[in-house]
Amino acid sequence: MGTLFQPDDESISVPTIPGLTYSPKYISEHEEFTLVAAIEQGTWDTTWSRRRQLYGATYGSGAESSPPIPAWGVALAMRLHKEGWSDRPFDQMLVNEYLPGQGIALHRDYAPFDRTVVSLSLLSPCVMDFRHARDDRSESLQLHPRSLLVLSDEARYVWQHGIARRKNDRWQAELIPRRRRLSVTFRLLVSKE
Repeated sequence: MGTLFQPDDESISVPTIPGLTYSPKYISEHEEFTLVAAIEQGTWDTTWSRRRQLYGATYGSGAESSPPIPAWGVALAMRLHKEGWSDRPFDQMLVNEYLPGQGIALHRDYAPFDRTVVSLSLLSPCVMDFRHARDDRSESLQLHPRSLLVLSDEARYVWQHGIARRKNDRWQAELIPRRRRLSVTFRLLVSKE
């Protein structure tokens, strides 16, 4: 099966996009193991091309209600809030599962969400692509297991982000096979006050 990819700090190349922050070792291996076990206890929605779990705030007139964010997600949301990533604790959490060959098209998160989107990567690396919506500039970033990606302001509103549908990524001349990856994304609905 081969060894899992283990990044060293020298291999990390972060694009210079205003509002993009990347922390390659945000949680420990033990925390990752505990989070994955907790996620596996949740109910997967299989109506999309990939499995997902949606918790917390919903929006739109036809939106179905979602279960509340589970305790493990509330703890992460509180940690992120205390670290200053949001003015109030995140109220929406989305867990996505990506198997080799799965991805997500370039996009910006929906307008009802506030200025910051935070995503924690678990289990396997992948390359995320970014494209400037106005001039088509492009950048890429390898997301490592246990890393945290924060998109605010320009990175959130002007740049699109996505993951190509493929079974391998090429990063710095190295071919890296994809394995199962989980992402835990936190967002905050814009306050109606």
